[in-house]
Amino acid sequence: FGSSLPCATALKCRGGRAMSEALRDFFGGTLGGMTGILAGHPLDTAKTRLQAMSHFDRGTTYQVLSHTARDEGYRALYKGLSFPLCSTALLNAVVFGVEGISERTLKSLWSEERPMLTGFIAGCIAGLAQSPLVCTVDLVKTQRQVQLGWHGDSPVGIFRSRISDVGLRRGAFQGLGPTALKECPSYGVYFLVYEQSKRLSEGHLPTVPATLLSGGLAGCVALGMIHPVDVVKSRIQALPTSCSHQERTPLYVVRQGLQREGLAFFLRGFGAAMARAFVVNAATFGGYEAAVAAWDGVSLR
Repeated sequence: FGSSLPCATALKCRGGRAMSEALRDFFGGTLGGMTGILAGHPLDTAKTRLQAMSHFDRGTTYQVLSHTARDEGYRALYKGLSFPLCSTALLNAVVFGVEGISERTLKSLWSEERPMLTGFIAGCIAGLAQSPLVCTVDLVKTQRQVQLGWHGDSPVGIFRSRISDVGLRRGAFQGLGPTALKECPSYGVYFLVYEQSKRLSEGHLPTVPATLLSGGLAGCVALGMIHPVDVVKSRIQALPTSCSHQERTPLYVVRQGLQREGLAFFLRGFGAAMARAFVVNAATFGGYEAAVAAWDGVSLR
């Protein structure tokens, strides 16, 4: 979450766009997304391990990061990085295209009278459209992150093994329901919070700090409200292929979690998730601004 948002947000901030502007935003969003993923992946590893592994029950974000680095090496904090990093451009293309089409369609139906509503709905549609790809990327990433020790199957090896064992549908889309439930509303809420925060902060802060603050805040709000869904999603996606259909259902995961931990189950990894959300989105928008500035500098020559 966050790697494809600068493209879509830039699109929303412009009434129309030429092809050069579209390429500029796509370039900036892709590099910005990669920057955010690199900056936030250690915290993502901590979040996933806290959510999905009993080995880290009652652990803190710092404890997970320090134990992982000490026992498995610092490289272990970047387990599963390749799939989300390599999928950034494709996710940008999906969100960029769907967001634009949805926005124009809704504006043609409602004119310009409901900009916040059209932005929210278009964001939800874009989040839903990217859910299958996000599900596959997160599934492989999660399976790699919960492996103890540096040695183990590579992300590509994990993906191939799952497809070979259980077929394409279950092998690539385990946890699709929770993923869609997470991505759909969070994108819509993100755009609302980002635009309002940017509007309120721009009069008091320079443009770049206002952008970083707004991106980080929007990421925390959008992901914080659906954190329980993210916990269930991580639990399902961490399960091996040998698990039964019942064990992979959200209802079963929720029941088991509540029986063992009570309502605290829904807050597993919350601190790591909020830290990650702020770092990823702030770094993503910072990377986006830098990439766009570089693009403009080259274009003016």
